[in-house]
Amino acid sequence: MNKFKAIFISALVLISMSAISAPKVYGKLNISVNNDSSDITSNTDNSSDIDLISNASRLGFKGQVDMKNGLTGIYQIEYQVDITNDNTKSKTFDQRNSFVGLKGNFGTFKLGTHDTPLKLAQLKADLFNDLKGDIKNTTDGENRIGSFFGYDSPVFGGGVSISLSLGKGKDDGINTDLDGEFGNNISVSLKYDIDVIKFVIATENNSIKGYDHNRLGMMIPAGPVTIGLIHTTTESSIGNTVDYDATTVSIAGKVADGKGKIKFQYGTSDKSPGLTQTQIGYDHKLFKKFKIFTYVTRRSQDAAGEDDSHVGLGIEYKF
Repeated sequence: MNKFKAIFISALVLISMSAISAPKVYGKLNISVNNDSSDITSNTDNSSDIDLISNASRLGFKGQVDMKNGLTGIYQIEYQVDITNDNTKSKTFDQRNSFVGLKGNFGTFKLGTHDTPLKLAQLKADLFNDLKGDIKNTTDGENRIGSFFGYDSPVFGGGVSISLSLGKGKDDGINTDLDGEFGNNISVSLKYDIDVIKFVIATENNSIKGYDHNRLGMMIPAGPVTIGLIHTTTESSIGNTVDYDATTVSIAGKVADGKGKIKFQYGTSDKSPGLTQTQIGYDHKLFKKFKIFTYVTRRSQDAAGEDDSHVGLGIEYKF
């Protein structure tokens, strides 16, 4: 290699390194001590269990590449980590939103594994997300899919944005383990986000679990209190008889000079006759990214004659 080529290659490497930002390492450690109990009317031998739980703790890294001309390459790799090492209940590592993409004035494109726009339409109205009282207990539609192609538009019209995703969905009414072709699963959302309200409507057809969904998500701030609403309708897309509605209402209020938050949430669903989920909790921020929390969840199903109770006390650290 002559001197000119060596200088030329060195210059290209330096230019490339200057364009790529160092990856940001981030994560969340969320651990709680839970007392889980089940009261079944037809069974006198009811169960109770105390355990240490990792609540969707995660580790990831992300970054971007300046590609000039208003274009930016983006990437993210994220895994859920079971730091309690309870392998009997979950994987030690489980892939979460991981993708490579491109963004510019036209919006953002992503390829990889990601939550569908319908799942994201819950906004942050589910105050007990990733805990025992997650709304996935009362409704379907909480889908994260592989073979994901997504687009997020820029914000226009004073707070309006659109999201679209394509992926594989179940499309065979006989063999429900058969994934459909890419593009069979479609999810779209329309979001309106201003200071006085966040409002999203979304739809998803041929989900990976064989359902069609429609969802309304809403968050309304009112001083120190925020009111949330998630309403989801579900129908089968593979021939089974499935047709139900699920609604969750939440209220969160700041206390203790803004360091504390009182939370209440109630959900009802036709997925199972008499299915309800009532929750109350309290979060207290000790430092900027460190908090302690406690919650009580009561879930009832009239059809099964079953009442589940979950009491948790935990800590969370974000970095």
